[in-house]
Amino acid sequence: MLGIISKSIAVVIVIASLFCSAYAFASDEEDTISAIEKTQQDLRNAQARQGMINSSKEASKASEQVKAITGNSANEQELYNLAADVLGNMKGLTSEQLEQVIKQAQKDPEGFLKTWSPEQRKKLEGLAERVPAASKGKRP
Repeated sequence: MLGIISKSIAVVIVIASLFCSAYAFASDEEDTISAIEKTQQDLRNAQARQGMINSSKEASKASEQVKAITGNSANEQELYNLAADVLGNMKGLTSEQLEQVIKQAQKDPEGFLKTWSPEQRKKLEGLAERVPAASKGKRP
């Protein structure tokens, strides 16, 4: 199951970084917070998210990863909601700090997971138990 959690963390990182990059971050904190909030809304809204996926090759690849890991639309939506929640942890950071957090998270996903709230980690663990890839290694 740890492998599924690691993959899910990686997907959350990819989603957050791709969708954040869809918005040009301004240098001030207020504009960065606005961009994060807009990204959170788009991650949670299937229609807005699909528009972003259709307009970006990288977002399309991230979407395919999400589909491959989650196995169904309910799990897929839950992963996008979790990514939006985790992105909310980054409010108050400058765009440079946000980029640094994402780069560090890509290098050390387990360390990134430690920055999540207990509720967010619990959601990831619950999702990891339900996704099809989690059951592949289990014996009947």
